Amino acid sequence: MEEMNLTDLEMAANQAYKAYNDAREAAQAAEEKITAAEEAYDEALDYFFYAGATPEHRAAAEAAEQALMKAKEEQKAAEQAVEAAADNTQAAIDAVEAKKEELRTSSVQDTTFVVHCARIECSKGMRDSYLALGPTHGVLTRQIPQLTAKDTILNMNIINFGGCHSTENPAVIKAAEEAVFKARETINGIRDWRDIFFNTIPLYFIKKQSLEMTEGLIEQCVGECIAQFPKDAQWTEGHEKVFINGEPVLMRRCNLMCNYGGQITILVSGQPE
Repeated sequence: MEEMNLTDLEMAANQAYKAYNDAREAAQAAEEKITAAEEAYDEALDYFFYAGATPEHRAAAEAAEQALMKAKEEQKAAEQAVEAAADNTQAAIDAVEAKKEELRTSSVQDTTFVVHCARIECSKGMRDSYLALGPTHGVLTRQIPQLTAKDTILNMNIINFGGCHSTENPAVIKAAEEAVFKARETINGIRDWRDIFFNTIPLYFIKKQSLEMTEGLIEQCVGECIAQFPKDAQWTEGHEKVFINGEPVLMRRCNLMCNYGGQITILVSGQPE
């Protein structure tokens, strides 16, 4: 069996997650069907006992009982389907993560040329991203523009990673400061013990450290990805003998460090798999 690439595994994970959501909706519908069947059964029994035990009433009660039993069987099957779908989704997610770990490990020695739309990740980033070229360097690999080790411009070459977890990123520190400010504002706004008990009881359990700027608090916050690189930065481990316009060709083994501590790794070269 041919090994699946990262894109295919992610598509499979998305499909598994959709199947899980569909199974949950089906389980909810089954639950609602049981409620309706129970009401119909209770109504049929009322007619049977209080309106007269006629053959028609007996038949209606038996039919309602059968419908209720069927609804319970459907609910049980729906719950089993939810469990199976949850297991499949987790397995698909695990497969994606295992593939990424495999790619991280293999990238160290990979001399594949990197092209436009290569897949990248940052150790401090919130999501994966891509490498891109505006004006190309005029060199193609498999009909796709090729990158060099000097292609390090944020949002021109390195599309940002959405959010950042680095405690050195000013945007993350600002997010932490805002969290502390809002927490203090909420605490200061409580005027009566009943407000604490009825409206904001979780605040009772907030530790004092939560209202202070600590390293732990900053680590829990996410700020805007505003990656910065040293002046004249370039990807490490560029090709030693192949150059484009005097710059080393970018290979998948290359990596780049952000000033805020994030290491950017090339997961997929961008060439057709």
